[in-house]
Amino acid sequence: MVNDSLGRPDEQGFRIQRAKRVKVIRRLLWVGIPILIAAVLGWGLFFLSRRSGGTEIGAFYPPVGAEHIGSADPPPTPYNSNPPSSGAHFGSQANWGVYDYEVNDQIFIHNLEHGGIWFAYRPSVPVAAVEELQAIVAELGGSKIVMAPRSANDADIAIVSWSRVLKFNLEGEHLAPNQREGIRAFYESYKNRGPEFVPDFMPGIDPKTVQ
Repeated sequence: MVNDSLGRPDEQGFRIQRAKRVKVIRRLLWVGIPILIAAVLGWGLFFLSRRSGGTEIGAFYPPVGAEHIGSADPPPTPYNSNPPSSGAHFGSQANWGVYDYEVNDQIFIHNLEHGGIWFAYRPSVPVAAVEELQAIVAELGGSKIVMAPRSANDADIAIVSWSRVLKFNLEGEHLAPNQREGIRAFYESYKNRGPEFVPDFMPGIDPKTVQ
């Protein structure tokens, strides 16, 4: 911008243009910064909800320890849920998978400590419901899951993670749709949320070798 034929700059014109640009930038900042903050907060809340599983599923039980004990040793602190969702346990976890026999709780508690999910069902549960549980395990790829019958259950089916239990009784021979969805949601929410992270491929033990 010039103000005479010699091409000398118009200082006043530059100042006016600069003032206009500053005003536009300030306006954009006043509008843009709140939007950016809202976006960051929204993403953060979304991330936290994904990490925490969003709506809590099942009942929470405060951890009662994680000591390793021998097969003949009683737990130093009583378990506070049925099935146990934390507490003293054997020094090795079971291999991930589906078992057709009862497994000592103190083996599977170690699986929970490593972020696993335990499917426990009464031996009296109809075969059709057991097969549906097995189908859910297969659908989830069997990752970080142990499943076995358990006579000590106080409900037909219990799905367990570290410090949390989802329990329900059957109304017939099959799982209800909401029960199947509840199992999937519990798994997605609480897998790998134990106090220790161990990869899926980490080998465990054959429960029959210690019980």
